[in-house]
Amino acid sequence: MEWKWVREPSNHIVELDRIEITTMPHTDLWQRTYYHFRNDNAPVLQTETEEKFFHSL
Repeated sequence: MEWKWVREPSNHIVELDRIEITTMPHTDLWQRTYYHFRNDNAPVLQTETEEKFFHSL
């Protein structure tokens, strides 16, 4: 499985049994809140899959 970063954080650990991401203050992934606040600047580690449900060990 190939993992890719969107906005890779400066401080992170990715190991076989652990993923630790330290984000910067005021980063988040909020969209369309009732008071029109949007914040789409947090780091994301993602992959593609054909599975409807999956987990990575």
